[in-house]
Parts: sequence; C-alpha cells; structure tokens
Amino acid sequence: MTAPDPKTAWRQYQKQAGTPDITVGLAASFTIDPLEPYLGAHLLGKKLHPEFSQAPFNQLQQLCLNHTYAVGDPDVIVLLWRIEDLFGAKLAATLDAADALPALLDDIRQFAASIAQLRRNFAGTLIVSTPPFPSLPGFSALELAAPAMQVYTSAAQTWAQETAKIDRLRVLDLQALMMEHGAQQANDARKWQLYRQPYSETFWQAIGTQAGRIIAAEKIAPKKCVILDLDNTLWGGVIGEDGLGGIALGDEFPGRAFRDFQRYLMHLKSKGVMLAVASKNNPEDAYEVFDKHDAMVLSRRDIVAFEINWESKVDSIKRIAAKLNIGLDALVFVDDNPKETGEVQERLPAVTCILVPEELADLPALLSETDLFDTLQITDEDRKRTEMMAADQQRSAVQETMSEEDFRKSLQLKIDIFAAEKQHLARITQLVNKTNQFNLTTIRRTQDEIEQLAASQDSLVLGMTIADKYGDYGLVGVAILSKNGTTADIDTLLMSCRVLGRGAEETFIAQLAAAAASLGCTGLRGKYIATAKNDMVKDLYARFKFATDGDGWILKTADAAGIPAHIDASLRLPQSPIPDKNKEGKK
Repeated sequence: MTAPDPKTAWRQYQKQAGTPDITVGLAASFTIDPLEPYLGAHLLGKKLHPEFSQAPFNQLQQLCLNHTYAVGDPDVIVLLWRIEDLFGAKLAATLDAADALPALLDDIRQFAASIAQLRRNFAGTLIVSTPPFPSLPGFSALELAAPAMQVYTSAAQTWAQETAKIDRLRVLDLQALMMEHGAQQANDARKWQLYRQPYSETFWQAIGTQAGRIIAAEKIAPKKCVILDLDNTLWGGVIGEDGLGGIALGDEFPGRAFRDFQRYLMHLKSKGVMLAVASKNNPEDAYEVFDKHDAMVLSRRDIVAFEINWESKVDSIKRIAAKLNIGLDALVFVDDNPKETGEVQERLPAVTCILVPEELADLPALLSETDLFDTLQITDEDRKRTEMMAADQQRSAVQETMSEEDFRKSLQLKIDIFAAEKQHLARITQLVNKTNQFNLTTIRRTQDEIEQLAASQDSLVLGMTIADKYGDYGLVGVAILSKNGTTADIDTLLMSCRVLGRGAEETFIAQLAAAAASLGCTGLRGKYIATAKNDMVKDLYARFKFATDGDGWILKTADAAGIPAHIDASLRLPQSPIPDKNKEGKK
C-alpha cells in the first residue's frame, strides 16, 4: 500500500486532534505557510506529534526582541531569511556602487546580534538558516561584469562568522540545500509575485525534511552500529571463488565504488558508529582481504565484531547485538542479497535493513542519503567508541580466567561523579536521549533543557566517568536531582550497560545521597517508570534499601550504603556548575 503524500498525511493528523509532544514556531522573511505540512509530515514519520505557530510575515526583528509575542513559547523556533527580503535596497546598491558593500555587511552583523539576543532569551532549540544566493533582478552569478558573487560571498561569510559566536545555534544551510536541489527547480517566481512564497513545492519539502532532521536529532538517538556483508558489499565478487586477486576493489570502476563506500564507513566510524561484519564465508578467506589487499580502506581493527560462518545471518546479528550490548533497533544491516535482508526484516523487524543498489555507482552514497546516523554534535566518547569496545573485549577475555570477586579487584576501578560543566552537556544529552535499558524514568531532553537544569540552584545535573587499568569507559552515567523541600527527587538516573555489575550502581547511589545532602536534603526520592526496554531496573530501588511509599521510593540520605571497597570514587560539586546564561548576557 502506497504511503500518503506529506500533505495528505499532515491533514489526516490534524483531524485527529491529539495531544502534541513538541511545539514548533515558524518565522521567515517570506510567507512560510507551505513549510508546515512538509515539516509536520517528517516529524510524524519520526513518531513525534508537532503543533505549529507562525510569526507574522517578515517580522524577524520583532521576533528576536519578543519571541513570546510572535510565536508563544515553543520547544523549537525555525527562522528562515533571505538577504533581499531584509536588506533589499542595500543589496541592490552593491550592483552599482563598490562602496555600498560595508553598509550591507553592517546590517547583517546587526541582524546576527538580534539572533544572539533571541538565543539568550529563548530556552528551546533555535534553528536559523543561512541566506541563499539572492533572487533579485540584475543580481546574477552568471553576469560577467557584475559583482554579484563577490557580494554574496562577503555577506555569507560575515553571517557565518557572526553566528559562529552564538552558542547552541542550529544551522539550516539553505544555500547548500539550494545547490543540491538546483536553483531553477527551487525558486518559483510566480508564487513569489502572487503570494510572497519564493519556493517550489519540491523545495519546500526539502526544507521541511532538513529542518525535521535537525529537530529529530535533538530527540532521537542515531543508529549505533552498521553490520556489513562482505562479498559484493565491501568488495565486488566472491572471495571464496575469485581469490584475492579476482575481487573488484581498487581505483577503477566497479572496484572504486566499493572503495568509496568503505571510505564513507570510515567517516561513520569517526562519528562514533560501530562497524561489524556478518558474512557467510570461510573466515580465513575473509580475513585475508582485510590483512593483505592493498586497496582495502577498512582494517580488522576498524571492525568491533566479526561473525564469519555459514549460519543464518539472523543468528549472527543477534550475537553481534549481544556482544556489543545494544538493542536490535540500534542496528543497520547492509547486504547485497534480498533474501538475506528479507529474512532479517521478517525475523528481526527492529533491525533496519538496506540492500546494496544494483547500480554500483550509487553505492558510496547508500548510507549518506539516510538520516539514520544524524547527530548534532560528536563527543569524545563517539570518537573513541571502537577503541573502547576493543578494551571491553580485553576485559571479557581476562574475566573468563578469574573469579568475579578477583576480577573486580583487579580492575582498579576509578569512578568520578561530578556536577556537569558545559563541555559535558553534549554527551549527557546523548545519553539522556539514547539510553533505554538502565534508565529509571526515560525522560528525554534537549541540550538546552539540560543546560537550564544545570544552571538552576535547585537542581544538580551529575555525570559519571569510569576508568580502569584497561582504559577509559568515558562518561557513562547521568543523574538529575531536583530539590523538593527536604527531599531530592531523582528526576533522571541512567547508566550505560557496559559498566554494570562491577560496583558502579552502588557507587552512584551512594554519591547521589551525598549530592542530595549538599542541596540541604535529608531524603532521596526515586521513581520507576516502566517502558518496553527498562525491565532490568524495576527492582533497583528495592535492592538499595529504598522504601516504597505508594508514590515512589524514598531513602534517608544517612541510611545510604557505602562505596564498595574495590572502587576509588570521587564526588565534585561546585556551587555553580554552569553560569546563568541570562545573567552572563547582561554583563
């Protein structure tokens, strides 16, 4: 059955009159009405239920001064603008007078300053576009003697330099989107003249998709691992039949397509996406390609898990998920055989399956054209994830040779719990939005919301880092405490499953009690909100001697258990982990 087009899907949703879970304010220097159904449909496809408000036509300066007047107080503001709409006269003057450019650039700087003021006053997600190449009579990049391109380049660079100074600003690159779409296909002169709507329907859809990707990336965790077939996926041909010299992999087509695909996989790895292999093959044949073929981009050390055997791909994928301790819904499986992807899709519907295209020229862009790996910021933990998994495998190998007690003592665990500072917020936001199993409440938040909590005098945002003699686990735990009289409520408590069972849970609870005391609280109250994935922590509070009172779980801070003897723990609680951004802006 064919899915409804975006406008139809949006109309159907509006008739349902459900409760929205995200509010979005739209503002532009032109009529922005056509964006709503496309952006709305994209968010619906991400299981978000939006509600929109629109600022008056071309009232961007007013919005920056008082956003509540223009769009209320939404979770997200999307602001789109064009140079010719805001500064048309000064832009036109640059065509005739060489000395007119500085005045235009001054206006652009002042507008960027207005955006900075909006950022200080608005706590939600702020998405602002870059200016596209102007659509103005006489302003053409193809006119030989006109300074149009030089003027636009100066304006765009000035805007980029000024907005780079604004913290937590999400950029929608309208110019890049137009270059990819094609200016002639993007612009609609008739609609501009009639309705002040400058763009074609297909370009409105492109804008809605891009804005939707940015919004969804704040709320939805990206996929964590790509599981790859080998023959006719990482290289052309069948290694068991064609041999090392017979497979297609190199600088000439079709080998170049496979090599470029591997280059993109390395790019994903640099963003923290893990790479694994599930292949029906002889292991010695497959490893020979990784070890000896001079055109291979990927090496064995780039792969976190190998499943090379003649068993079902379904079983191999299950083992990889178990080995990496991640859910099936965090996996993307790439194979050239539709029977293999079909079986995985049928038996493991949570796994995203992608088929290698018949046209191999399209292979390098196979994953880049999806939004499966969208992330707004790459953390140190992302960059080191493959190395961390290698250390985990080293730990597991040693663990098998020792008793559990001796293994724990041998690790030389160091656990540091601290009030979050600005450099920690991206990783904390990532954990809040992607941790499912060891997560007591599964409350999702944007980075802006977490920063507000961290700046409050009545709450603490705590991070936990762990290291042992094999290396760093990184920032793997988060807790958010909110003062409620003499009790500290545990709003959020989560940990990566990689560190469970070694005393980290006991240490975290003990230090939470100490942190609650620092807020002047004598009690620590927690709650468990059941989800489909967090059954493992349903009895956590009971295990740590919290008493149920019908509305949650309560523990006197003085009664909290101590830190296990084999753990070297620290707790750092500065008075003001993050300066109040509003006070900071008034200095």
